[in-house]
Amino acid sequence: MVTPQHVVNLMQASHEDVLLLDLRVSTQYARSRILGALSLCIPTTLLKRPSFNVQKLAETFKDEEQRDRFERWESCKYIVVYDANSAQVKDATTCVNTLKKFANEGWQGSSYVVRGGFAEFSKKFPSFVDSRMDPGAASSPQKLTLGMGLPEVAPVIGGCPMPATKNAANPFFGNIRQNMDLIGGVGQMTVKRPATLSKQAESELPTWLRQASDEKDHGKAISDRFLQIEKREQKRMQEALSGNVTYGTPGPESAKAVQIAGIEKGSKNRYNNIWPYEHSRVKLQGVPNHGCDYFNANHIKTPWSNKRYIATQGPIPATFADFWNVVWQQDVRVLVMLTAEKEGGQVKAHNYWEAKQYGPLDLDFLSEHRASLDLTKIRRHREQRPAANRRRSTNPTPTQPAVREEPPSPVGEQPFVTIRKFTLSHENHPFERVREITQLHYSGWPDFGAPAHPAELLALVEQCDAVVRSTRGGRPSGPEPPNSRPVLVHCSAGCGRTGTFCTVDTVIDMLRRQCLGHTVRQGTPMDIDQDANAFFSPESPGGTDGSWVQRDDQDLIEKTVEEFRHQRLSMVQSLRQFVLCYESVLEWLAEQQPRSA
Repeated sequence: MVTPQHVVNLMQASHEDVLLLDLRVSTQYARSRILGALSLCIPTTLLKRPSFNVQKLAETFKDEEQRDRFERWESCKYIVVYDANSAQVKDATTCVNTLKKFANEGWQGSSYVVRGGFAEFSKKFPSFVDSRMDPGAASSPQKLTLGMGLPEVAPVIGGCPMPATKNAANPFFGNIRQNMDLIGGVGQMTVKRPATLSKQAESELPTWLRQASDEKDHGKAISDRFLQIEKREQKRMQEALSGNVTYGTPGPESAKAVQIAGIEKGSKNRYNNIWPYEHSRVKLQGVPNHGCDYFNANHIKTPWSNKRYIATQGPIPATFADFWNVVWQQDVRVLVMLTAEKEGGQVKAHNYWEAKQYGPLDLDFLSEHRASLDLTKIRRHREQRPAANRRRSTNPTPTQPAVREEPPSPVGEQPFVTIRKFTLSHENHPFERVREITQLHYSGWPDFGAPAHPAELLALVEQCDAVVRSTRGGRPSGPEPPNSRPVLVHCSAGCGRTGTFCTVDTVIDMLRRQCLGHTVRQGTPMDIDQDANAFFSPESPGGTDGSWVQRDDQDLIEKTVEEFRHQRLSMVQSLRQFVLCYESVLEWLAEQQPRSA
């Protein structure tokens, strides 16, 4: 990073050799900007996409003169970028990702980020600030139709793509994520196979997984599947936000239509484009007729597994009490938090567990420790302990941790999850047993991205399973029993990382069911647990008939993500996360091989 004084020196010494890029939102650029700066407002999701290169950046400029100036970047000696007010590199994520685009295309000049951003520069050098209203940023873009094919580059305001449509019925239409994220497609990413995957294990992979991870394909098949999932959701959202959208409680005549809830509940939503579907949303119970039962969360479950989840956003202060009410009302005992409280200088999730009182609910802290995400340690510990065969009491008596406690280690040494235990009681239910709540907090997973290694996500899934089993018993290697309590999972928005975790956890459970089906009854898998589990019933939701248990040609990850996308928006939000699902399942299957050999 460089000081504003350094930037001024460059501008005065060789103005023509400097490409100055303003990365703030277009409205801020329109009000005021550093003299000579071009507006390049690009969504974070696009900047993180390898396929969105410098040429794609140039195509976002509406003004021909600005585009010409930008396209001369190779002849410049300096590229200087700035955001609103980042004072440290770790906060200037957008700036760093933008400069990487140039570096990836062979940029040999000097690249700088302005320390303190526009706020610091304008305070120290107001004479180098242009405060005239920018006509390019103020004008309205021409309207285009966004079809279902790969769209053309959208019109822009001050460098920021602005999707448009002929049938937009309300101001929320522009909030459909795919309108912008599908500019230029979803890219392509090769699936990395585990180093421990032997030739024998590879030959025993399910057909769908072996084909999806074929090294010769370079991830094209998986990318195509994800693109189709994205397009189908985009179409659902366009229909939901069209003129035919209905608000409030849907009637029987609209049972098949997608209904969006909570658009008007701005104070209860962390983001303005992630809303729950009406048909699957979690409703607050015991609310008076004139009250509000809204909570940004959805019930998540596939017909092919007994795994149940509540997927929700990271609670905001206005919804802390609602959050703990949902935990109580839905009898949740395990919480999974998949985000750091802050990332890149932005608040991704608030601390919702420090206070002791949340409305009528009392939350008491019991303990906190770090647990390793080393798969070897987890499995060694699991094999040393006998499996629990009975349901545990809900009394808050001291219990042995379900996972081995690790002493705190320096950051970057070993991956870990923080496990916190609480007791939760309700003032209005004094005779109800106090409940023990366990929170698994994994902060090493960046937004829109992936953990450092798929084994970390796999280890997190196994740690969660260990905690869940400690509350209800069960075999470590067995599939989820029916009527299990839901696990509440959240990241920041409650869709990308949340959906990825739920997908990997569910698909592993489905693979266990397939293994059980092959082992117990080679011919008729529908007879297995038929009375206890509608999972195998011909009348199961989604038209499942149990035949999938004996088949290995159905892509269980694609099937699960598509099902989850019908229950909550954008579950598994990026191609990187979709690929991570395949890599994690491959890692799990590779881990099974030594024990079955």
